[in-house]
Amino acid sequence: MGRRRRSTLKHFIPRRVPMKRHALLLVGLALTLSACAKLETSNPGITTSGAHSVMVGQTLQLTATTREASDTGYSWESEDPSIATVDDAGLVTGVSAGETGVKVVGAQSRLEGGHAVVVIAPSASTDAGVNPDQVPYFVAWSGSPHADTTAEAFTHWNAAGNVPTTCARCHSSEGFIDYLGGDGSLAGRVDAPGKTQSVVRCETCHDSAASSLTAVTFPSGKQVTGLGEEARCMVCHQGRAAGKDIDAQIADAGVVGEDTTSPALGFTNIHYYPAAATLFASQAAGGYQYANQVYDTRFRHVPNFDKCNECHDAHTTRVRWDECATCHPGVTDVTKAWNIRQIASRNQDYDGDNNRAEGIYFEIQGLREKLLASLQRYGAERSQPLCYGDTHPYWFRDTDKDGTCSAAESVAANAFASWTPRLQKAAYNYQLSKVDPGAFAHNAKYIIQLLHDSTQSVNQGLAVPFDTSLLVRNDPGHFNGASKAARNWDSSEAVQAGCSRCHSGAQGYRFFVQYGVGQSVPETANGLECSTCHENFEPTYDVFVPAKTWLPDNTTVNLPGQDNLCANCHIGRASKATIDTALAAGGTPRFQNVHYLPAAGTREGTLARIGYEYPSKTYAGRLTHMGGVQCTSCHVPGGTNHTFKVADVWNARCETCHADQSAAEQIRNVHLQDYDGDGNTTEPLKAEVDGMAARLLTAMRGVTGNGLCYNGEANPYFFKDTDKNGTCSATESVSANAFAPFTPALVQAAHNYQLSQKDPGSWAHNFNYIGQLLFDSTENLTGAPPTNLIRP
Repeated sequence: MGRRRRSTLKHFIPRRVPMKRHALLLVGLALTLSACAKLETSNPGITTSGAHSVMVGQTLQLTATTREASDTGYSWESEDPSIATVDDAGLVTGVSAGETGVKVVGAQSRLEGGHAVVVIAPSASTDAGVNPDQVPYFVAWSGSPHADTTAEAFTHWNAAGNVPTTCARCHSSEGFIDYLGGDGSLAGRVDAPGKTQSVVRCETCHDSAASSLTAVTFPSGKQVTGLGEEARCMVCHQGRAAGKDIDAQIADAGVVGEDTTSPALGFTNIHYYPAAATLFASQAAGGYQYANQVYDTRFRHVPNFDKCNECHDAHTTRVRWDECATCHPGVTDVTKAWNIRQIASRNQDYDGDNNRAEGIYFEIQGLREKLLASLQRYGAERSQPLCYGDTHPYWFRDTDKDGTCSAAESVAANAFASWTPRLQKAAYNYQLSKVDPGAFAHNAKYIIQLLHDSTQSVNQGLAVPFDTSLLVRNDPGHFNGASKAARNWDSSEAVQAGCSRCHSGAQGYRFFVQYGVGQSVPETANGLECSTCHENFEPTYDVFVPAKTWLPDNTTVNLPGQDNLCANCHIGRASKATIDTALAAGGTPRFQNVHYLPAAGTREGTLARIGYEYPSKTYAGRLTHMGGVQCTSCHVPGGTNHTFKVADVWNARCETCHADQSAAEQIRNVHLQDYDGDGNTTEPLKAEVDGMAARLLTAMRGVTGNGLCYNGEANPYFFKDTDKNGTCSATESVSANAFAPFTPALVQAAHNYQLSQKDPGSWAHNFNYIGQLLFDSTENLTGAPPTNLIRP
């Protein structure tokens, strides 16, 4: 095409390391893959940022950053100044249509970087029509939906003669440029109607305003910043409504109650192909998000295939199927992509149909069908049967009550009008899952959560509810991107240094295990990243094993096998050493929280001293177990499809020795005495630990005059029991009511009690150790060996 010089561009376009890829269609489950081939190691170099396209006569700004070196400035050079020039500050000016590269060199490091630039001619017509030589990628673009002058998206307003300002932003080239302020007008609004059949042309996306766009505001009012070329796609593929619009309509109508019908309510359509709203999930809040529920955030795919224009060809708009096959062999079109199912979801049956092998697309389809059935039963029970059709306004009266919309029913005059708040919210989410046909790839988890919550809500309004007990909302453990462990930092979108080692994926974890201190890092998107634990992926999936485990007192131990990997997060954050240090420093004694799931600390016993061990007492060391003593001996990664649940491998690994039990919680082997003094020597070990913990809590209440209660679900866990009834009510379980008059003995006992609660498998990880801690804490508080209790 004209003067484009493809051979020289190869030098400037960064080569992509072959990775396990999948264009837009890696299913958005809890798992975020960081790469699919060997993880890249950092190396010195210069990285450029800025747009890659510019119109003739317009400019774009490039910036440079030096990796693993230092530069105070840079020199810039255009490979072909006849196509584009660049000044000393990195400002590129388009001269003539074509492609070239811009070279940048660090002033001190002398390292080099490069940036590819495409220059677009504002007018490239000849007497015979468009001159492809003057329009890079013209052939690719001309066959795309963006160039289809016959499409409904560009012809809908032909009869009116123009596209109204409310629609011109995304249905006319002039309107898009107007909205971004590329015509000199105020950005963020369209000032004039657009032309009909004005397709998405070169200047639409390559205007200077579009090229410099780095932030997009969604209909919810939420803004996503730090964007690149994908920002221009997101302007139109974000939808035109958000969940807050539903709440506003209900409030304006003055409707009270979820099931009150009002003529002031109506169906709200999010609009078509709102892929960005799905992709960014709770960051965009495009769906109707129910109160008291936590939703996943932006779905993260593999590097180099994590943005609109990386998964879709920017000019044809087609998915790069050839790239998908690297990670997903045999995936050559969308119908084959429907069958994709990543490891994080393989033990989850979201739609409750007992099929865990079907692709995530079909899980969403199954959930959508259940939601529609609930909506239709809701309407039928209220003598207002409804059906869903594929034409505007989508929801119609089902006059023949057959569950489907016939052609005669699918007309505006027959639109469903008996809306309630409950119905309106759920119908909105149903529509979102329908009008984004790639939702299963853009962010499956978010759509699953919206459909699940909508179904449960409608079910609550049914006189004869469906059985929804088999439906699954969230992924297990490490992959639950909606859990507090993943979403606690949403307000700042950054995990502070004290938490990043275990709550920010590979970046925070690997920094901590190397240096023993944390650093503030961005919040992760979808739960624990694969690259946290794996050095590479197919075919070997080599495990990353740190050289040591950091204990709460900042000393280290080297655990056998791969256990350092797990233990650095499952070792706890407080111990005897940290408590003794705090008490020795003087001041008011304060409770120290061991933190959550400190299983490795319990298992190691006195080798880690995670519990508060009393002087002159001896304590059990590392657990011995015939089935193996490493974390993954029982919490098997591959055998559980990475749920790490013992129940998922019980039949294969545990029944040989525990044939008389059907679940781990029923185990009683070896320990045969009545440790908790309740007269039962056959109850499971878990019950023995629970009984001993209950005795300790009773002793703690006794020394405080029954002025203390415990709530394991609310920080800081120990509260003033103002009514002295032994339980923490909701009004008592607030930070302002935290129990404060701790004594040293109470701090020690509270720590051991919390350890027994926050390691729910302590009875299995090291029964002797946890039992000894509970016994000794009770004895220390009461001043005498506890009656009927037996120290393991």
